[in-house]
Amino acid sequence: MTSTQSVQAFSGIANENEFYGHHYLAEVFKGDIRELVEKWDADEDAGKERAPYKRLAGTAGKWFASLAAQKNLGDDDEKLAAHLRLYQPLLEALGYSLKPDQIELQKGMPVPVWAAYGADGEATALVVPAYQPGREDDDTLNQKLTPAHYDGMDVPDGLKQLTWLEIVSEALFGAEQGPRFILLIGYKEWLLLDRYKWPNNRLLRFEWSEILDRKDTYTLQAAAALLHHDSLAPDQGAILLDNLEQNAHKHAFSVSEDLKYALREAIELLGNEAVKQLRERASGQKKGFYSGKDAVDAGELSIECLRMVYRLLFLFYIEARPDLGYVPIQKSETYQKGYSLDSLRDLELVALNTEAARNGLYFDHSIRRLFSLITNGCDAAEQTTLTASTVRDTFALAPLDSKLFDPASTPLLNEVRFPNHVWQKVIGLMSLSDGRGKGKRKGRVSYQLLSIIQLGAVYEALLSYRGFFAKEDLCEVQSEKKKKKPATEEDDHGDESAEDADGDDEAADNDEKGGDATDVLDSAWFVPKSRIELYKPSERVHDTDELGHQKLRVYPRDTFIYRQAGRDREKSASYYTPQELTRCVVKYALKELLKDKKADEILSLTLVSPQWGRRPF
Repeated sequence: MTSTQSVQAFSGIANENEFYGHHYLAEVFKGDIRELVEKWDADEDAGKERAPYKRLAGTAGKWFASLAAQKNLGDDDEKLAAHLRLYQPLLEALGYSLKPDQIELQKGMPVPVWAAYGADGEATALVVPAYQPGREDDDTLNQKLTPAHYDGMDVPDGLKQLTWLEIVSEALFGAEQGPRFILLIGYKEWLLLDRYKWPNNRLLRFEWSEILDRKDTYTLQAAAALLHHDSLAPDQGAILLDNLEQNAHKHAFSVSEDLKYALREAIELLGNEAVKQLRERASGQKKGFYSGKDAVDAGELSIECLRMVYRLLFLFYIEARPDLGYVPIQKSETYQKGYSLDSLRDLELVALNTEAARNGLYFDHSIRRLFSLITNGCDAAEQTTLTASTVRDTFALAPLDSKLFDPASTPLLNEVRFPNHVWQKVIGLMSLSDGRGKGKRKGRVSYQLLSIIQLGAVYEALLSYRGFFAKEDLCEVQSEKKKKKPATEEDDHGDESAEDADGDDEAADNDEKGGDATDVLDSAWFVPKSRIELYKPSERVHDTDELGHQKLRVYPRDTFIYRQAGRDREKSASYYTPQELTRCVVKYALKELLKDKKADEILSLTLVSPQWGRRPF
């Protein structure tokens, strides 16, 4: 499925299949190109050429007039010549010098180009006209080459009947020394293609009729920065788009970190409420809870809680992305107000002042009804007698055959009914960023702008965590600075003490100072509270309350703790591998594997992707 998402604040630029993360483009990108824009403005003030984004804006009047005139032309040759005249001012504003020619990177596949840039016989960037006269309403990638592109000569046999989608893949990016970037010039749009992102159908689409009509300054600056010659094929220095890619990965990591904190805390909240209710039920039925045949397994409870928050994460994501077309979040008021998770987000900050409000089950009924709707689907005809006042208000929803939403995958939590205050806290955690980190402010999480890569990083990270029950009051401890952590095999269990740490001279002056709070995403060590006096104050973990007072971090007996204890991450091999590393590993592994093989031999290969660590879904 192709996912097209217009970049917020950049009307006319479509970010298809996440060429960059949506959140990065909407929230961070402007800051990353600010230095470049300021340099352009400074050069203009110094009497040099006008800033590229202002030159683009200045082409608007002539561009629309030329486009209107082109529609009146009947001959394909004339239309292609007019197409060149239409875009030459825009390309020159972006630093390109046009030299129409043909480039043959694959034997028998000469492709017309307007400009080619590179060094040492290797193309870096190509400007390629991709307009097919007579097919103005078709997608650029579905259009083809015609004799008019070859001055009336036949289209070369190797390119006949190929669409631009196939030409780019086979004749350009498919070449051993193919270009890094291609600027594909369509009828009213340009497509920016990156050789590394093309296999995943990731591209940026620039709709010039909208960009030049609106003349939004930020959009013009974004277009100029992304498309400029110096950004794709600079005469010297780094490629701007590579720097942007690095920053996008850093930002994705930052957003993922916020979600990890939220989901970890949400899992603990759900787990502890489940423990409370299940323990009360077991006691009433005179069944064992921590031991015996009826004992609740902390590991299974952990997985079920993880599934529960991932159900919410999935729904937050698909409801924020109506372009995916699964839930009728925009088309049906009945779904939006009566079923959607988004409707509960409006209640995330409502004060629950009464006992009935705190412990009521409105949230639980609503959320479980939504889960059932996703699992079983909904026929529009069934609703006319149930919830919708008119046929126009009804909606249909196909059932989702997924283990994630299968009730059989959460047998323990099916027996629990979470009160309003628990669900409200969980939804608040997943809806509102807490402003963690210097310069960050609290705000609503926009799931519309999150990428699959970011969500995948959160999923992978949480696999290394595990839940366990505190069999007695536990305190969290840490090693002193510049000292090794007191880790032993016993330390990996919350109900066993960490190894005693011997002091040394360089830390002696810190003995009376309480240890600061540790990051809850880091590995943790716990000791029975009865043994905490064996540890120095600097080795004990403290939290700071609202009044600035330090308080020992204590987990009371029977608490469900969801942390990365001891060396769990090393044991489970649960690490998120950055995309740039996996791309490099796969590229060179396949390069060696496919060396000297024919097409039929390649098709017969079987590739295995090892699944390390635990996979609960």
